[in-house]
Amino acid sequence: MAHKLKKILCSALSLILMLGVLASSPAQASAEGPYALSILVEGRGTTSVRAYDRVYPGNTYLSMTDLAAALQDTGAMFCFERIITSEKEEYFSVTRGKYPVLPAGTAEYSSRVTENFTPFRNRLQLNGEEKRYYSYNPGNGDLYMSLTDIQLMLDLTLQKMENGLVCNPNQPFTPNIQKLTEDGYFSMVNAAYVGDATSGEIFYANAGDTVLPIASLTKLMTYYVLGEAVEAGEISPSDTVGISAEAEKIASSADGMIKLKAGMQVPFYQLLEGMMVASSNECAVALAEHVSGSEAAFVERMNRRAAELGLSSAVLYNCSGLPSYAGDDVPVKRQNCMSAQDLFHLISLIMNRYPQITEITSQKLVHLPDLLDYWTANTNSLLYNLDGVTGLKTGSTDRAGYCLAVTQNLDVKGQPHLIVLVLLGAESADVRDQASSILLRAYRNMLERS
Repeated sequence: MAHKLKKILCSALSLILMLGVLASSPAQASAEGPYALSILVEGRGTTSVRAYDRVYPGNTYLSMTDLAAALQDTGAMFCFERIITSEKEEYFSVTRGKYPVLPAGTAEYSSRVTENFTPFRNRLQLNGEEKRYYSYNPGNGDLYMSLTDIQLMLDLTLQKMENGLVCNPNQPFTPNIQKLTEDGYFSMVNAAYVGDATSGEIFYANAGDTVLPIASLTKLMTYYVLGEAVEAGEISPSDTVGISAEAEKIASSADGMIKLKAGMQVPFYQLLEGMMVASSNECAVALAEHVSGSEAAFVERMNRRAAELGLSSAVLYNCSGLPSYAGDDVPVKRQNCMSAQDLFHLISLIMNRYPQITEITSQKLVHLPDLLDYWTANTNSLLYNLDGVTGLKTGSTDRAGYCLAVTQNLDVKGQPHLIVLVLLGAESADVRDQASSILLRAYRNMLERS
């Protein structure tokens, strides 16, 4: 009997402890539904907008319907609309300078409750142009966007205060990189390096010389060696490339993108597009074998050329950026590595010697008719969200996190600038995109002020 009572008490105690953990879990913050957030709009007074805090307080997402109403008759006025096409497809439209359609306060703040506040790349257009931002669609015609993305998209400053938000509709978004660094914003990434490839000026460096996994940014070094092979006459962009059993093996694995089969004959240039836009690992292997006979021989060449180019941090095990396994009884999972600083220098070399790379990497959609009629969209969101962006490459593995290399052409006061950004190890794709956009926006602002 005593044993049975003890078992019941232990079970009850476990249940109490479990309920306490669930109640205190920060993830529950998003299940409380939208709340009213005060916003003071200079020239209009104070109103409120519906908001969610995703996972933790301060990670704020705002109702676009309410924000549009709050900013009407100001210099930042915009119309937010949900559009249903004749094919019953849904997208959201933001039109600057147009009166909003839906007023604020059309629903109670507690009327919609969600247990899974998960932002997604909902279809969004700004003045008719596609944008790529993570947002939350509650299914009621509204859209919730993060405070950061709203400021980036609308070039608008929304200052967070203790009692809510303050907005000056005529103040452009001017991120303060020094303050963001002091506040720990860039702790969400492992390294960042931004500069002007034209002048060599470095704008921002955070852990730039730290050697880190680079995932598919590896393919930039693959591209450089392929370019040299073309220059040397070893291969030609008009070549037809045979697909090997090794390439098929990768294509049929969990890391495969395009289901290539051994014996296929495909155009060199389509493989190049597949490698750089779709980040196809099998395309990278097929190209490497076409140059050197085997991937191993090509990787040896990659490492040798990296050392000769002064990229001293480069350690490359394959031409794709996939984790590489070695060892016998105890498998060793290896990752291609390089520093953000060396990647910046590699990209500068590529842009100086093979600027035609951007003819591939600036494409938002690529069709590869000879690769099983494959269609792919570019995974670089900044192509859609920032003017002048021409590439260059995204990448991710579990250990590398989310990585990005960006090239951007700017013309400031009649002077051309080729901006290069390298960001390694972001904790998520939206953090990668936001941090990169903030750095590029701040650099542009600095150039315009100088």
